[in-house]
Amino acid sequence: MSLPPLATVADVRKRSEAPLTAEQEARAAVLLEDASAWVRHEVPDLSDPPPDTAPGIVCTAVLRALASPADGNTSETVGGHSRTAAHAGGGLYFTEEELDLLRPPVPAPRAAFTIWTV
Repeated sequence: MSLPPLATVADVRKRSEAPLTAEQEARAAVLLEDASAWVRHEVPDLSDPPPDTAPGIVCTAVLRALASPADGNTSETVGGHSRTAAHAGGGLYFTEEELDLLRPPVPAPRAAFTIWTV
């Protein structure tokens, strides 16, 4: 049984600058499942329930993927207008900073210690 996505299409819609088409919403649903599975793979000790940062981070990755050119181009120029993809690979990806926001904090040392040198 697969786990539910860490965000919903409604979450993506709320974070989008422009209304999503029906095709974009359908693609977003698939990308949400992929992104959620990827997060669970990269952060195996993800808390249950997931941290409050999870929906925003997953939606950010999905919105990046939706904004990437479908043909895989990393840049294009039309007349005087030029556009370059933010990530050379395009598509769905997470930054290390985003993954760090999903990882549990490193526990503080619980006791003092001394290292003796001779």
